[in-house]
Amino acid sequence: MKFSVRAPVLAALSTALVITATAASSLSRPSPTTPHTPPAQAASSASARPAIERSHSVVREPARHTEGSAASYTVFRPADTNRKLPVLVYGNGACRHASANRMIGTHTLVASHGFIVIAVGGFDQPDQDEEGTPEPDVLRDAITWAERENQRKGSSLLHRIDTRRIAVGGNSCGGLEALVAGADPRVASVASLNSGFFADGRFGYGREELKKLHTPTLFVDGGPDDQAHENSRANYDLVDVPAVRATNPSAGHSGLWYGLRDGEVNGSIREEGVAVVVQWLDFTLNGNRTARDYFLGDDCGLCSVAGWQDITAKGFTEEGAR
Repeated sequence: MKFSVRAPVLAALSTALVITATAASSLSRPSPTTPHTPPAQAASSASARPAIERSHSVVREPARHTEGSAASYTVFRPADTNRKLPVLVYGNGACRHASANRMIGTHTLVASHGFIVIAVGGFDQPDQDEEGTPEPDVLRDAITWAERENQRKGSSLLHRIDTRRIAVGGNSCGGLEALVAGADPRVASVASLNSGFFADGRFGYGREELKKLHTPTLFVDGGPDDQAHENSRANYDLVDVPAVRATNPSAGHSGLWYGLRDGEVNGSIREEGVAVVVQWLDFTLNGNRTARDYFLGDDCGLCSVAGWQDITAKGFTEEGAR
């Protein structure tokens, strides 16, 4: 699998940053049961060029006019397109609600493939070792903010957001926030990354929350060394919606998003993690056929990527397992 990027550029533009995908790869390293039908207006993209093969320069900017929201947000968006775009609203590991700095590289890479990423955390907030608790409103409020910005005169996102194509996702504690926020009827897709509800209802949310999901849901974990491994597998088994599960034992709990393979700094494993997220969004939000084949069938694309294991799907019209 190739990951197409551009030459490195990092330029300040007022309070926004324009970043290319190559530059992003060196940023922010850590010191129902029915078959799924994608959103109606995405159906025409079923045979379109896959998002993973597209590359855009990315603008990183603060989310303005967030008064009354549960958090501040940072927006990552393609700089060179005027069409309506799908959205990923993202919750951070450890439920960090003040800063999204640790995920700059990951969010930039996702946005470079044609998605708007609204990340929990202020644009200019320094990185902090927060240990928060799940607050699903930080994701639900981000969706409300996106709906307003899509209509607000003067917004950089005016008429650029497809509010029928919104996903929620997050890693670790942020994944719990995404699984709860996934019950929101405005959500069209969920990504639980190195996460999952505990059997004992720890952090205030139990596995009964899984029955509230109504969209396709992705579960990714980092193998037996990932503290979320068993929860991720158990949550996948319990959901009634179409779902995919995949494991990369080299990643552990955070490696896919912070660029760590077997505990060592390695940018390629983050690119693999981003590719999984991008393909999932392209499949479930855009209805892209190639992206669908990345997850489904015995010859699924991800099945051939070295290091990925236990790739299993259920609830789709063409189930696949490996």
